[in-house]
Amino acid sequence: MGVAPITSNLVQTGPGRIRYAPLATAIPTFTPTASKFAPTWTNWLDVGSTDAGVTYTESTETADIRVAESKYPVRVVTTSKSSRVAFVANEISDLIWKLAMNGGTTTVTGTAGTKMTEYAPPLADAEVRVMLAFQSNLDDEIIVWPQVFNVGSVEYVRGTFETKAGLSMEWNAEIPSSGYTTPYKRFTTGALSLAT
Repeated sequence: MGVAPITSNLVQTGPGRIRYAPLATAIPTFTPTASKFAPTWTNWLDVGSTDAGVTYTESTETADIRVAESKYPVRVVTTSKSSRVAFVANEISDLIWKLAMNGGTTTVTGTAGTKMTEYAPPLADAEVRVMLAFQSNLDDEIIVWPQVFNVGSVEYVRGTFETKAGLSMEWNAEIPSSGYTTPYKRFTTGALSLAT
């Protein structure tokens, strides 16, 4: 039996860029040129560098419908679904801190060498949702999550001299009240587009 042919341009590697924006920010128009995306991300901000890029996980919980006359389920039903986006941000600016904490308030005083930012986290039920997007390093894949909420435990690691600090985040995708009717949309071009 021969080895199955390998379509090397479908083997994806490398990180990408993670962006975020307030809810209801305009999502760019994605028009590929020469099998690349080059959208203008107006009012979106870069998360910056991460520990290990981004991990997207989609989970489906199911239940078996059984009858006494069969050892196998007669039907499997979906009981819940979740879409999660996780990463550890390494560039710990005030904006990234606020992003990880689901909002809060910042007060800036002073200028230049006397500038100081004071941050107060949001209380329970005062948190805010944001939008997230990922664009691959080859500019041939974009995923947009129009509404996410950080549900993970935020860990701020400050260790030994060679240990870089990081803010861990795990976002649960929600279906927004308007716009998208799904928790995310994925856009591809080039070899990835309608690949079989």
